[in-house]
Parts: sequence; structure tokens; C-alpha cells
Amino acid sequence: MDDDDFGGFEAAESYECGNGDKQMTSPAIPWAAFPTEFEVHISQNVSPDVLLEHCVPSSFLDASDSFTSSSDNVATSIQKVNNVINSAVLEEQIQVDIPVASLNLTEDKSLVTSSIAMDDAQTQRTDESKSCLQQTLANLEINLCAAEEEKLKIKKELEYLLKKHSVQEMDFLKEKKEKALSHEDHYKILQEKHKQELEDMRKAGHEALSIIVEEFKSLLQCTVQQQEAATEKQYILAIEKHSYKCQELLDVQHQRLLDILEAEKEVLSEKIEEALMQQSQKHKEMLDKCLDEERKRSKEAVAAAAKAEKEIVQEVVLKAVEEERRNMEKIHEEERNMWKAEHERLNKKIAQAVWEAMQEQRRHNELDQVIRQRNLSSLELFLSCAQKQLSSLLNEEPTTTQEKRD
Repeated sequence: MDDDDFGGFEAAESYECGNGDKQMTSPAIPWAAFPTEFEVHISQNVSPDVLLEHCVPSSFLDASDSFTSSSDNVATSIQKVNNVINSAVLEEQIQVDIPVASLNLTEDKSLVTSSIAMDDAQTQRTDESKSCLQQTLANLEINLCAAEEEKLKIKKELEYLLKKHSVQEMDFLKEKKEKALSHEDHYKILQEKHKQELEDMRKAGHEALSIIVEEFKSLLQCTVQQQEAATEKQYILAIEKHSYKCQELLDVQHQRLLDILEAEKEVLSEKIEEALMQQSQKHKEMLDKCLDEERKRSKEAVAAAAKAEKEIVQEVVLKAVEEERRNMEKIHEEERNMWKAEHERLNKKIAQAVWEAMQEQRRHNELDQVIRQRNLSSLELFLSCAQKQLSSLLNEEPTTTQEKRD
């Protein structure tokens, strides 16, 4: 495959998200990052030459894509330039408003005339700068349209090359399949022929013929495998060669864009630092003056507020003390009532406990009386039994003595 088949491949890379989102403008093209509609503000401290130096070189029109690392630097530089322009315009408005506001009716007419002339000259310079910037913006829009058309053209060429590559791959696979089928048909024909020859030559020598057929089969299989391996290896080498060349082209383009962006970044940073130093000095002077006036007004306001606050706090404290005293009296009265109710409840509980104890003691006394009666009755029964036994014994003794006498 020719190297020219992949012509313009280095500019055909597209930045698409993995989920199929809409393709974004390449972040490596700084003029593509400008907003389509914006308000133009130009200060007398920022000349049209400085603004024109921020424009993008024509070499950026040849590249369609770049990497995310360079896009961040370009976006940051553009944002810094816009901030410097806006702050310069704000400073100009403040400088114009302060002299007009501070004009005294007693000033000389010559000073008023000179200030009006300066305003007219400044307005004329602003209009010229605006027209120059609008012309630059129109040129950038034309270049953007041309770059978009070139990008679409490159994308179509890439699609055509990919389609051509897929067609060639299908043709190669089809040709390989046809060769395999032809080899298979040829093998079948040879097999039929060998079978016929085997039938004819079986009587002459079956063993020799079978050895020859096996060797032929092995040689045929080895030949087919070698051809397939050589074809596949050649195809893989061609693909690797083209991919290596494409990678080299992309690396060269990336390095070139990084160098250009680094140079632009250094120039912009120097100009921004210089403008910021001037602006900070002027702002510092204005802030010192405003702080002195504000400090005086703050002292007076703080003194008045402190006096009023002191009176209000005294009234609030007196009211709070009176309210707290009333609340404490109410709380003491409620606690006294609760203590009385609790005392009565405890007295009732004590009386109930005493009555229950007396009832329990009475019940125990009754039980003791019953037990004592039982013991006395059993003792009486025992004594009666003993008396009967003694009487019987006494009655038996005279009879025994009488018998002894006899």
C-alpha cells in the first residue's frame, strides 16, 4: 500500500467523547475558542497594536486538532487578556467620571475646554480601535470557516480511506478463501486420482503406494501453511509500517504546536504583568484616598451607634431583670404549692402504711392465739391419756400383790 494513501492523516484526528457526544472544536486552535458574540471594550492605555499582537498566526490554520494539555494554556491566556481589557476599560471610566464629578463651578473655562477636547480625542481613538478589532474579528471568522471546510474535507478523505481499507481487507479474505477452496478441490481431485491409481496399483505394491500418498499429503499441507503464514506476515508488516509513519507525523505536529503555544504564552504573560503593575499602582492610590474618607465616616458612625446601643442595652437589661424577678416569684409560688401537695400525699401514704401494719399485727396475733389453743388441747389430751395409764397401772398392782399372797 502506498504512503500517499494516508495523505493528510495527521489532520484527520477527531475529538469525540466515548459515549458518542457531539464533536467539539479543536482546543489547539486559539481563534476557535473566541466567543461568537462579545462586547468590544478598548482603553486608551491599550493600543490597537497590542491587541493585534494577540491574534493567532496563520500557521494555526493548517492544523485541525491538538491535545488537551495545550488547550488549557491557550484558554488561560485568552481569559487573562480579556480580564486586562475589561479592567482597563473600568479604570478609564473611573478616571473620566472622577474629574467630571469633581469639577467646581469656580474652575476656569480653559480647563473645561481642554477636558472636552481630551474626551473627543479619546473617543476618536476608541472608535479607531473598535473598527480595527472588528476587522480582525471578521478575518478570524473567515479563517474559521475555511478551517471548518478543510476539516470536513479531511474527515471525508479519512472515511473514504477507511472504506477502501475495509474493501481491500474483504477482497484479501475472499481471495484467500477462494485459494483455499481451489486447493481443497485440487486436493479432492488428486485424492480421487490416487484412489483410482491405488486400485490399479494395489496388485503391484500396496505398501509402497500408501507411503508415497502419505508423503504427498504432508508436503501439500506444509506448502499451504507456509503460503498462508507468509501472506499474513506480509499484511501485518504493511499495517505496522503505516501506523508507525502516522504516529511519527502526529508527534511532529504535536511538538510544533507546543513550541508555538509556549512562545505565545511567554509574550502574553510579559504584557499582562506590565499592565497589571500599572493598574495596581493606580488602584492603590485611589484606595488610599477612599480609605481615609471611609475611616473618618466610620469613626463618627461608630460613636453614634455605640451611644444609641448603650441606651438600648440599659433599657433592655432593666426590662429583663424585672421580668426575671416576676418569673422567679411565680416559680417559687408553684414550687411551694407542689411541696404542700407532696407533703399531704406523703402523710396519706404514712397513715395508710401504719393502718396496714396494725392490721398485719392483729392478724399475726390471731394466728398465734389459734396455735396456742391447739397446743393446749394437745397437751390436755396427752395428760388425760397419761392419767388413764397411771390409773390402770395402779389398779393392776393390788391384784398382783393379792395373787402373791395367795
